[in-house]
Amino acid sequence: MAELDNLDVKILTHLQGNSRKSFQEIAKACLTSVPTVKSRVDRLLELGVIRKFTIDIDNSKLGISEAILIVNAKPIAVNRIAEELLGLEEVKELYVTSDSDAAIISRMAGDMHRILAIQDRINLTDVNNVRIMSVKTPFRKDTTIPLASSSITLTCAYCDRKVTGDAVRKKFDDKDYFFCCNTCKAEFEKKYMKLLADAR
Repeated sequence: MAELDNLDVKILTHLQGNSRKSFQEIAKACLTSVPTVKSRVDRLLELGVIRKFTIDIDNSKLGISEAILIVNAKPIAVNRIAEELLGLEEVKELYVTSDSDAAIISRMAGDMHRILAIQDRINLTDVNNVRIMSVKTPFRKDTTIPLASSSITLTCAYCDRKVTGDAVRKKFDDKDYFFCCNTCKAEFEKKYMKLLADAR
């Protein structure tokens, strides 16, 4: 798992909300510099944390139908069917559940006649049933993940304790350090300055 700090999480949160945000806007909101944001985004791309930048299109404005497809299949057929479905342009998202019945759930968008004919376009061997439900009203279309509630944790640079809540950030020699409180930040700064003085 990639190790991320508080600044990485803030940058990701901004990009999740709107991937068109400029580095300048993100830097201002995160109280850092544009080059820092750019280097962090480059690193997140290199690590594969960010896979791509995309847009969210309202299909209803373009007359495109949406549907949910549920395929209940035998476990031996799940991977094959998932690969076949991923090859179809109408399939926009695909999930395999951990249910004992091995269900494949997919969000589809496109021409409704082609979506309804999906059963003619995949191999139904070892499939128990296929259900297609037309989406009438998409009430919530938010693909963002609440990063604050994820498994990303920060540890204090001074006392090594887990940081709960907002971290205190301080930059030393162009590197961000995070602390659990202002006391730890002050103690770290004293120690840091002493090391610098001793090095001269």
